[in-house]
Amino acid sequence: MKSRFHGAATLSVLAVSALALSACSDTGGGEQAGGEATGGEISLINEGTLTVCSDIPYRPFEYTENGETVGFDIDLVNNIAEDMGVETEFIRTAFEGIQSGVALDSDQCDLAASGMTITEERESVMDFSEPYLDDNLALLVAPDADIDSLADVEGKRVGVQQATTGETQAQENNAEVVQYEDSALMIQGLNTGDVEAVIGNISVMGPAITDNPELRLVEEIETGEQLGLAVKTGNTALLEQVNESLATMEENGTLEELEGKWLGTGEAAGSASPEPSAS
Repeated sequence: MKSRFHGAATLSVLAVSALALSACSDTGGGEQAGGEATGGEISLINEGTLTVCSDIPYRPFEYTENGETVGFDIDLVNNIAEDMGVETEFIRTAFEGIQSGVALDSDQCDLAASGMTITEERESVMDFSEPYLDDNLALLVAPDADIDSLADVEGKRVGVQQATTGETQAQENNAEVVQYEDSALMIQGLNTGDVEAVIGNISVMGPAITDNPELRLVEEIETGEQLGLAVKTGNTALLEQVNESLATMEENGTLEELEGKWLGTGEAAGSASPEPSAS
């Protein structure tokens, strides 16, 4: 199913743009019960604050720059929180805890925002919003790597972020899989020669190429992936609010502006591209 929201860049557009890149608070006194609400009233784990679990760093979706948490998902969630009339608090959470549903089920947060692909397995442990971005996988390799296509990763050391669809893709192609806790460490492993290639979402490859133009973006892997925000299973009220806010952002052009700002795509491309981060 194709998202009704804008898609991420194609390989050719990303390659070019990469080089150019230089939380309704609780209104009725309902119980603050893990953000779970099935009616029209939203209940948050901390009144007046939308608490968000996010795997940081995962540039350009969420990362730290000059002591501040920034990124595509950060701006996206802040817009949702503004619609709700609440503040936001981002909780740094390992991706395994997010994608398994544990962080939401244990009431660590109301919302999960971490550049997360919607999959059937994840839908069984959490409820997803409407997709907000289409995001295929991509194969990025070291300058001197003897890898010219996905078929060439067999037997090669390939870095992936653990518990991601990139890891699954590397396993299916018989690579020697090297797991990293986050995407920044994965890219670092490629730059230092620990691995010959990495497989991850194409949207994170642009900043990596910006930092090291010698890296080669070999192949976009057509997976039809779509990214979504997630809430605890059954938290219908919050999910409806999130979807309403996403629809508004699509209609008024905010989503396209965020793509231009953080991914270098859309009409706003290049207008507010983030500087490379050391995080």
